[in-house]
Amino acid sequence: MASSNRNRGTLYLLMGLILLGIQLYRLPGFYADWQVETLDTPRFFLSMVILVGALFMLRAGWRMRRGGHTID
Repeated sequence: MASSNRNRGTLYLLMGLILLGIQLYRLPGFYADWQVETLDTPRFFLSMVILVGALFMLRAGWRMRRGGHTID
């Protein structure tokens, strides 16, 4: 069972890093759109939700790899 959590934790970490990388890659585009005032709120809000989800995935993956300890 511990090996299963460790593997799942690795997948969560990997997917969290990929999502975080994608959002960081898109950030300059958001800034450019904001500068010319063409940034629409729903797209930006969804992007921020995905960013928070990526951070939660990283945290959950780290906890699974560490054995579920509550001290991060």
